[in-house]
Amino acid sequence: MNNEYSIIEYYRRRAPEYEAIYGRLDSEIQKENQETAEILKQYFIGRKVLEVACGTGYWTQLLAKTAMDITATDINKEVLDIAKQKKYKCPVSFQIMDAYQLAFEDNRFNAGLANFWFSHIPKNKINHFLSEFHRVLRPGSRVFFTDNHHKHLSDSLGPIKTKKEDKNTYKLRLLRDDSEYLVIKNYYTMKELVKIFSKHVKGFSELNVNFGKYFWRITYELD
Repeated sequence: MNNEYSIIEYYRRRAPEYEAIYGRLDSEIQKENQETAEILKQYFIGRKVLEVACGTGYWTQLLAKTAMDITATDINKEVLDIAKQKKYKCPVSFQIMDAYQLAFEDNRFNAGLANFWFSHIPKNKINHFLSEFHRVLRPGSRVFFTDNHHKHLSDSLGPIKTKKEDKNTYKLRLLRDDSEYLVIKNYYTMKELVKIFSKHVKGFSELNVNFGKYFWRITYELD
């Protein structure tokens, strides 16, 4: 099965149970997620935010407490239907959209967010995604990413899997209906993240990356 279609179908089928994982996290992980939420809210105060891969709107709802407005995108209608049912404290518009082909004019937003999306990008598409993402952001825009820590590999979602002659790594995901999906889940070291982002962000360094116990966070401003 094509890996990209596999992950799209997985998140479409997972939509009704998407946020259940946040309630199952242990206290340490929940604490780190709460810290991320507070940093995110402060970082985007008064900003016009583009959110890529917004899912069911978990981070959208938190960010809406401080943002000026949010355009939240995802490729799956099913997750957006759930997100639209929530209440937000700033104007939020939802659009079905491919993260690799953003249907916005250049310099549309002054902030960009993509939480727990970066690990799902095929490695041969990272440069394309970042170029497209930055295209729709104005100079001076603030950008925020967070994802799973590379040291936290053997989590409750199963061991890492690999494929021959494939640079990506994978996780086997099981849904409540017992259906299984092998989805891309790439993990990165500090050195790898700096190498990737320094190609696209002037002056990017380890100072732009924070590694917690379970997650990494990246923040930077575009020239």
